[in-house]
Amino acid sequence: MDRLEIIETLKHMPDRVQVEVLGLSETALRFRPAEGEWSIKEVCGHLRDVAQNWYRRLYTVWSLTDPVFIPFDGEALALDLAYQDADHSAFIAEMREHTLKTVDLLSHAVDWTRLGQQPGVGRRTMKQFAESLIAHEEDHIAQIRALKAAAGAGVSA
Repeated sequence: MDRLEIIETLKHMPDRVQVEVLGLSETALRFRPAEGEWSIKEVCGHLRDVAQNWYRRLYTVWSLTDPVFIPFDGEALALDLAYQDADHSAFIAEMREHTLKTVDLLSHAVDWTRLGQQPGVGRRTMKQFAESLIAHEEDHIAQIRALKAAAGAGVSA
């Protein structure tokens, strides 16, 4: 992906999540297909956490020389903070806020070859981290679609 495509794709991720959950019942939003699996609400909370975490990480790569990231446990966070009982629309609004900060940072960052280190992944460029974030969010949009189908809520295009 080129820079502009990365920026544009990231900018629209919160909108894509919002479209996927629009009009879903509370039952569909809370549906878990099996013990230990996430609901759509929990996925939305996780996406908010990821947007916040990756803004911080990318800012750190932009501002420091070869930083090492602190590990992030999205699974534990989702359970600890009881996302199942939270407002998914607030998660999406906060995801949008953090994503737009990331988009602004990437839009103004001159050198996308700056490096950072992610435990378990290794040293990557700012561009590679941004592409990884997009892939992660695409996976969760697919997860939301699968959850909607499993809950009998229909799948958007």
